[in-house]
Order: sequence, then structure tokens, then C-alpha cells
Amino acid sequence: MQHSVWQSGMAFAPPVYIDTNILVSALVTKHPLYKKCGQLIGELLASGVDILASIVTVHEAQWVLAKISYYELANQPSNAHFSQSIYRKWRERIFEAYAPRMHAVGEMLRDWLDTGVPLAVVPQIPESFVRAVELTPQYMGQFRLLPGDAAHLALAELHAQTFVTADGDFARVVTQGYGGHLSILQVMV
Repeated sequence: MQHSVWQSGMAFAPPVYIDTNILVSALVTKHPLYKKCGQLIGELLASGVDILASIVTVHEAQWVLAKISYYELANQPSNAHFSQSIYRKWRERIFEAYAPRMHAVGEMLRDWLDTGVPLAVVPQIPESFVRAVELTPQYMGQFRLLPGDAAHLALAELHAQTFVTADGDFARVVTQGYGGHLSILQVMV
């Protein structure tokens, strides 16, 4: 297992699992990693490697896009509190103002499929699902990861060779004794 900071032109060991923050950063033009994540995705697509996503990725991406939209609409700082009750209260206004943003992840993945990009969703088989569910709490405790991050790591480990992320918490995984085969590429500002 290795952790590297992603640089343009790096080769990817396929298949490549994409973390939520890569998709979101590539979609939100004001995000500090917008250009780098857009470039990373462009290089992934150009390379023709198999790309993996999960329902965890999509769920988190939709939540983050709703949160960013709320912050912009309510003129809130990026560290302001956001919750399900706030989302419910602001949902209609979010979709009125940012409907294209809220549909962007689905449209991006649809475009990839329609143009022949080798995209798969994991897990596809019940055994893999159960194994990911078993590994998630193990990784939460062992590496002090949040539940979604632990699920991403478990799914990437079970299905990919490379995990691309902008989340610095995964650097800790390597230093805390993860011995798996996964290569983690981190995008940094």
C-alpha cells in the first residue's frame, strides 16, 4: 500500500475508485481543487482505465452539493452548521436556484456511460457488499475514519487498485498500518 500526492501525468493502476470529493471539486467552479480535480478526471477519462464509483460516493456528493448550495443561498460561511432539518427547510429554494448543480453528478456519470467510459458501480455482488459492511467499522476504529470514509476505503480495497481522493485522512491510513494492496492518490491544493 502506498500513498502519493497526485501529479498531472501520473499513471493509474486500474481499476480506479473515485472518492466523493473528486467529483464535487470537479463540479463546483469556486472550489479550490476545481482545476486539479477536473484535470484528474480528464486524465482518467483519456487513459481509458476502468473507473469505479459507489452509492456512497453519489449519496455524499448530493449531500455536499446541497450543503454548498445552502451556504451560497443563505450567505453562510463554508463551516456553518448544516443538517437534515436545514436541508428540508431550504430544499425547494436549493432546487429552484441550483437544479443544474443538483443533477450534475447523475448527468456526468450518464455522459460517461453514453460515451463508452468503462464505469462500474461497486459492490455488485452480495458477498462483496457484506464484506464492505464488515470492514467499515473495522476501519472506523483502526484508522479513526468517519463512516463514509471507512466505507469508501473498504469498497476501494475490495474492487480497485487505485483510490483517488482529496481527503487528507487517508494519508493516516498508511501510517497506521494498513497493509492492503491499494494505492492512494491524493489531490492537494
